Amino acid sequence: MKLILFLCGQIGVMCLARFFFGWMTRFADAGGAGGEALFSGALVGYTLLVFRIFDGVTDPLAGTLSDWWKRKGRPRQQLLLFFFLLPAVGLVLCFLPSSAMSPFVRWATLASGLLVFFAGYTLYAIPYWSLVEDYSGGDLKLRRRLSNLLGLGMMIATGLGFVVSGPLIEQFGYVTAAVIFAVFGCLLMPLPFFAVPVKEALENAQTETGEHVPLRKSLRLSLTHGRFLGLIALFSGSQMSFTIMTAAAPFITIELLGGSEKNVPLVLGPLLGVAIPFFFFVPGLSKRFGWEKGMLFASIALAVVYTGTGGLGQAWIGTPMLTASVVFAFAGPMAAVLLGMEGEAIVDCARERGGDALAGIYWGVFNFIVKIMNGVALLISGYLADWSRTAGDIAVRSMGFAAGACLLVGVSVYAVIKLATKSASAPR
Repeated sequence: MKLILFLCGQIGVMCLARFFFGWMTRFADAGGAGGEALFSGALVGYTLLVFRIFDGVTDPLAGTLSDWWKRKGRPRQQLLLFFFLLPAVGLVLCFLPSSAMSPFVRWATLASGLLVFFAGYTLYAIPYWSLVEDYSGGDLKLRRRLSNLLGLGMMIATGLGFVVSGPLIEQFGYVTAAVIFAVFGCLLMPLPFFAVPVKEALENAQTETGEHVPLRKSLRLSLTHGRFLGLIALFSGSQMSFTIMTAAAPFITIELLGGSEKNVPLVLGPLLGVAIPFFFFVPGLSKRFGWEKGMLFASIALAVVYTGTGGLGQAWIGTPMLTASVVFAFAGPMAAVLLGMEGEAIVDCARERGGDALAGIYWGVFNFIVKIMNGVALLISGYLADWSRTAGDIAVRSMGFAAGACLLVGVSVYAVIKLATKSASAPR
């Protein structure tokens, strides 16, 4: 039961994030009366990049706050209760702009929503993810399970974000759908507070295994940690690809396959249907091969699949829609591996350098870089969305090619860091 309560937090916060990232570009492009553009896709992309950088900069600060709170002898999970409402409020504000508003009011409303959404997301998520180490109490098996639950929660939220959100938007519109998701997220996000492990494990978790490390030193330790930098390279590539493909799914469904918003689940549903049960095998794969090898090979395989989505629209297997469903289904196992091993990898790197004392800051630094790269991915999506108005199919197909390229770049940077680290540690 405690594991389910822990999982609920990830489902809640990621439902808000998936709704936002999945529909923001489409909303800007066709959210006005009669499908008119409310904002320039490119300008929204730049705006999201700016706020993504702001979001990333606040991550190490949130990590420092989280670690400081724990050092004071207070349960880290208390922070969840302080901040869980903020991202929901921000989400609704982001989807409030309408064609009845003046351009200035539209942008002011959007900017206010982005500020509240990203600040709330960071202040909730960093302490929550750091509970992987607190709640595991040094138990490697439990740490793998909690890490895997974070990945599973993201995938379930992605399913809800598209399987449910598309029909809701089509029936009620963007604002009402955003309110429904906001309420749902608020109901789930406080629940990890009640997932405290048994007393013995909690007492072990509350005792830090490392000394207090000042912010400047902790940043230096993390940013000079070769294995951690390699992890960031791999996950930057995978998270950028997820972001681009999340934004691309409505365009692929509507522009290439001739469907509508309510048909988006027909494309993403098979991916989720394969990925979610595959999470059952991820802890075993991590134990057998290690998170590093698992992530590396999953990134390469996923790059092949995502690049293949650039050719959708053809009836290779039955109908074009069935073909797309099969292609997306092949991405399921790799997505499960990458998402399921993320938390374990970050905590493992943190323990290499400073034990529990660096868990929060490592999460913060990781998210600082990955979120900025996600902002770049949103900017790419915005440009491609704008381009699709004049170039048509080629721009939509380029979204799949761009997602695959992000993964391959991440793998290449990882290889360079790996070689440099080996060279630096070799005896002279």
